[in-house]
Amino acid sequence: MDFETTVEQAVKNSEDRNFTESIDLIINFRDLDLSDPENRFNEDFKLPYQADEEVKIAVIGDSITQNAENADRTVSSDELEEMYDNPDEAKDLAEEFSFLIAEAPLMPKIGQQLGQVFGPRNMMPDPMPPGSDPTDSIEDLKNTVTLRLKEEPLLQIKIGKEDYEFDKVQRNASSVYEFIEGQLPKGDNNIKSVMIKTTMGSPEEVK
Repeated sequence: MDFETTVEQAVKNSEDRNFTESIDLIINFRDLDLSDPENRFNEDFKLPYQADEEVKIAVIGDSITQNAENADRTVSSDELEEMYDNPDEAKDLAEEFSFLIAEAPLMPKIGQQLGQVFGPRNMMPDPMPPGSDPTDSIEDLKNTVTLRLKEEPLLQIKIGKEDYEFDKVQRNASSVYEFIEGQLPKGDNNIKSVMIKTTMGSPEEVK
């Protein structure tokens, strides 16, 4: 599939806007029974390149936060205790950030006290041993997207922005496509069409 040409065409055909448009990959499926849980998926997938500069990471704990200079926010264990008494603060955290990392010993109580907040939002923290350096994990998560296929036979995922290098955007697109193809019972026979679309532009079919 010629992702790079299609990305270029989608950007070229999009009208000039007063903001930088995102570029999405859209995959339409066929002959896939989504009433069968085996055919659904909800996977975190690491892209070759960061697709969204707005991905925000929060790190929870005391020791691992000491090296979390590239995190967007750190939450101390004392602040976490306050969230147990005020779940709205935890809700705000889950809605503001894309991913959470927490010291592993905190996870049982987080699950018990805040599981009803984080769980439905798919925001349960990734555990990390106390004293670990989360720098690399934070960078990995900034390249991570969540691929969800549930009730609708369609997947739409951000793979970059119109001012990114086309080669990086197409590599993100092809890596997602190859992963999705491998998840399907009939491979590419379960894929009806593949599109590239800017935020306000019309979809361009990938040939």
